[in-house]
Amino acid sequence: MHATRVMLELTGNVVLLLWGLHMVQSGLTRALGADLRSTLSAGLRNRWTAFLAGLGVTMLLQSSTATGLMVAGFTATGVVALMPALAVMLGANVGSTLIVQLLAFDVLHIAPALLLAGFVAFRRGGKTRSRDLGRVGIGLGLMLLALHLLLATIEPAETAPALRDLFGVLTADPIIAVLLAAALSWAAHSSVAAVLLIASLAGGHVVPPEAAVAMVAGANLGSAINPIIEGPSGNPAARRLPVGNLFNRVVGCSTASGSGKAPWVSCAVLWENG
Repeated sequence: MHATRVMLELTGNVVLLLWGLHMVQSGLTRALGADLRSTLSAGLRNRWTAFLAGLGVTMLLQSSTATGLMVAGFTATGVVALMPALAVMLGANVGSTLIVQLLAFDVLHIAPALLLAGFVAFRRGGKTRSRDLGRVGIGLGLMLLALHLLLATIEPAETAPALRDLFGVLTADPIIAVLLAAALSWAAHSSVAAVLLIASLAGGHVVPPEAAVAMVAGANLGSAINPIIEGPSGNPAARRLPVGNLFNRVVGCSTASGSGKAPWVSCAVLWENG
């Protein structure tokens, strides 16, 4: 019963994290969607500006998947060449990493302020940009609260043998750990949420460090599947970007398990071939 209760609480906290992430993404898309697309479009002149544009937009949207879908739309119309588009995705991958690092800090104390400010802006904003930014504030507050609840829920898991045995079986094989995290990231449409969950499990000593590394690689791999499924179809040129991004993640995932050099190997390969 103890393990069942922990799993239910863990699932509920993950749903709260995903809902907060959804509110942030939808609020920013409504408030700044046109500006974000303009920023991406303007940044596609060369690889460096494309990299920075992908990093900045992803940090705002907290989703490399959303950035990938935007850039796939540009490549579908033939406005953007493949290599600048892949540079955007490299920047988006770095942006996702920075988001996780920022949220990993102890910033729970600002959650009430974000929730209060977001609620006031949402209630008083009407159908304006301030209302949409209020959604962003509420979403960020919910995400921080969900992370705190995740950690509080995982702490008792250290004393739940059944739960530890379950996670031990699921993460004993690196391949299974990668596939499990990839499926979770694909289903959640967010590697950020998946990596934050994995970090919480690792911090609670429920998942060993080696399995956590494999699961992070799998989470990055899973988020690259969404643009392939949901991106522009029927246009071979448009599909080159999500397929190239997936190949980049596969290379990174395979080398991460062995040497830990995945990001640098995949970045160097794409950059030099540009």
